[in-house]
Amino acid sequence: MFKLPARLARHAVRAQPLLRRAQSTSAQFPTIPVVVRGAGRGTFQTISVQDKPYTIPSDTYTTLGGGDSAPSPVAYSLASLGACNQVTGSVVARDQGVALGVWSVTVRGALPTAVLVGGAAEGNPNWEGVVVEVKVQTDIPGGSEAAGFRHFVSETERRCPITQLFKLSGVKFESEWVNEVLPKGE
Repeated sequence: MFKLPARLARHAVRAQPLLRRAQSTSAQFPTIPVVVRGAGRGTFQTISVQDKPYTIPSDTYTTLGGGDSAPSPVAYSLASLGACNQVTGSVVARDQGVALGVWSVTVRGALPTAVLVGGAAEGNPNWEGVVVEVKVQTDIPGGSEAAGFRHFVSETERRCPITQLFKLSGVKFESEWVNEVLPKGE
């Protein structure tokens, strides 16, 4: 069983009512516990996910003092956004009876560095803006402007935890989804 370090225990106590509420929302839809740990030196860190056989390397850009030997945490945040849209879209498609094929997801972000690098007292180190571009093969007729496809997209973005994390953080969020024809037999 995972035990929090003492310095984090007080935060866990405050979070318990929130976690209980989330877990009691519905027995049919349980909360997924996720625990990650990191260890490293300098800007390089190896991240592990509890009870999983894989690790994730992380470093940062040389302009931030890193070795640029692995993706940076900010690159992972954009990768997480793109991957979460695909995972959530697959769940939504299952619920809506939509057949899917190949996905192509590109995420672009503009990250200001005045606070992060320069230590500016004013400003926000968060993303200035993020654009998600998705091309996905579906069996929804009518192209990208079809009501069925627009509903699929809006439901995917509404249900995607990482999309909501970005949107609720105040980041200027834009997305463009393209409905590509699903080849016959897929």
